[in-house]
Amino acid sequence: MRIRPRLVLPALLFLLLGIAACGPLGPIPGGALRGPVHEGPLPAWSTVADVEQIQLETRPDDPHSVNTWCGVHAGRLYVPTSLIRGADDPMDRAWVRNVLEDPRVRARIDGVVYPLLAVRVEDAQELAAARVTLLRKYDVEPDDHVSQGWIFRLDPR
Repeated sequence: MRIRPRLVLPALLFLLLGIAACGPLGPIPGGALRGPVHEGPLPAWSTVADVEQIQLETRPDDPHSVNTWCGVHAGRLYVPTSLIRGADDPMDRAWVRNVLEDPRVRARIDGVVYPLLAVRVEDAQELAAARVTLLRKYDVEPDDHVSQGWIFRLDPR
């Protein structure tokens, strides 16, 4: 069987788009998250404190999903807009703009999708505690992190 070079690129693009439609692929955003949707009371987030990365879906009417870090402090789940990588200004991230327009999000954690609300943390004490939790978890030196990054708490809907 002979492979036609002019068909390779379209085939790869089709494959990548198909994968991305199911969720993010590395740094490439995806669409709607798939998986069983959790119903009922949320779990104790401490059970997912060691999860390195979750997927966050924003914009329910036209889903946009990204991979992100997460941290658990005082039984609450947090996601940062940035700690060390990416845009310094949180508004440069599409998912952040989406959350500010509509706080309804879905998070996929260990294959399970949780309907949640993203609430920007503005209380100084809560923000400091969540930031320290995230910096420790990901072994980021306090001087190396993006200080203007925001943190969102993921609350039940």
